[in-house]
Amino acid sequence: MTKKLHIEFRYFDRKTCSRCKATDKNVEKTVQELRKALQESGVSVIFKATKLPAKKLAQSNSILINGEDIENLVGKKSMRSTACFGCSKLVRGSCVCRAYTYRGKRYRYVPKAMIREAIRRAT
Repeated sequence: MTKKLHIEFRYFDRKTCSRCKATDKNVEKTVQELRKALQESGVSVIFKATKLPAKKLAQSNSILINGEDIENLVGKKSMRSTACFGCSKLVRGSCVCRAYTYRGKRYRYVPKAMIREAIRRAT
């Protein structure tokens, strides 16, 4: 019996926002790298990227695995919001987007190691 692993990347803009662009690249590459091994262990990966409207900007630059936020899967409340200049240009005003702390280092995107760990914990 195959277990399904739903991975959803939520973003506001993948062209202008460097955070969303980097997270998009990391999640797609990580899914691509792990897909075969997961399939061999009976896990089917379903990946989806969801463009968010401006009213949901606070959810931008996030990854959900089986509906659970990646920060919960790695066991720490590592997310905080910081000023995002890319998205501020798009909305023509100041705004904040998600940033993460992982293994003591702050990232404005979700790092590949964090994605791998969350996938491992979810399977």
